[in-house]
Amino acid sequence: MSDTNDKVINIFKKSEHNSQSENRRFFKGFQYLKITKDDNGNYFKEESLREYANRCFYIVTVMRHNGIGVALYKYKVPYESLLNFLNEFKNNKSYGEVIDIERYIPEDLA
Repeated sequence: MSDTNDKVINIFKKSEHNSQSENRRFFKGFQYLKITKDDNGNYFKEESLREYANRCFYIVTVMRHNGIGVALYKYKVPYESLLNFLNEFKNNKSYGEVIDIERYIPEDLA
């Protein structure tokens, strides 16, 4: 986990060159950006997006205190289980604090 990443683009930053900035909205206090087309200008297909999501995993990093300090636990969570996994921490059923979530795409999804 790095504090800086030169490849990360802030999609929420207002820019004259960002044509999608007009689509910026808020939902329950959270900023979001509505995207209707892929990078090639094609409209998204629901079945393709669902199929892709079901083959992805998420690496969830949880910080837990141990006898000498803290330790990081990394969990490989399938897409369909992600909300249930996060709810375990939200509802204090599991000990620890979620500090990072990364999408993991298996090699054969190219």
